[in-house]
Amino acid sequence: MKAALEPFAIDAQVSAELMTVLDAVNHRRLDAVIVDWNGAINPTRVLRATRGSSWNSKSTILAMVRGDSEVHAALRAGANFLIHKPSDLGSVTRCLRAAYGTMLLQRRRAARYPVDIPVVARISEFGKIDARISDISAGGIAMHCKRPVHVDQQVAVSFLLPASNILIHVLGKVVNADKKGRAGVCFTFIPPNELKLLESWLTIHLARLEEAEIP
Repeated sequence: MKAALEPFAIDAQVSAELMTVLDAVNHRRLDAVIVDWNGAINPTRVLRATRGSSWNSKSTILAMVRGDSEVHAALRAGANFLIHKPSDLGSVTRCLRAAYGTMLLQRRRAARYPVDIPVVARISEFGKIDARISDISAGGIAMHCKRPVHVDQQVAVSFLLPASNILIHVLGKVVNADKKGRAGVCFTFIPPNELKLLESWLTIHLARLEEAEIP
């Protein structure tokens, strides 16, 4: 797999420990998850956790399978692509080439653009809190709040996109946070017309970063 991944400039973290894998799919944004369907680390649980993760529900999943039973189990659990064992470099490379297009598409959708926008956020249980938005995507924002917030708190915030008169109103949920007030917020609602404006704004600004972001 390493030899096949290198031409695509894909760095991989390899783990055979179930809890390490579950922590990664639940707390880190991943372009792809590759699971060897050997039963050693409960592959079905890994795929279901990935699909249930706020970070990686749409990430590309490749399953390395042997036999019809593993094929059916992997597809039912949410795999996008199958690598049939035993495999050689050529067959793995062809599968990765097909998967790479969906990985790039998802990366563009999830790509975050750095900003510095002062806001007053309304946080459930806390009320109004001064904060700054440090990056934004079509699906969420990163904020630095004046006080620590907690995972699963509800957030309402309005902001102007930089160098524009586009006002965005969003509702969201805190999906990760630390004791320093940093928080990742996943949008739960944004008016459809404002979402289109946000996506158009991001398309223009991310185009300038794409060459550096995507090999």
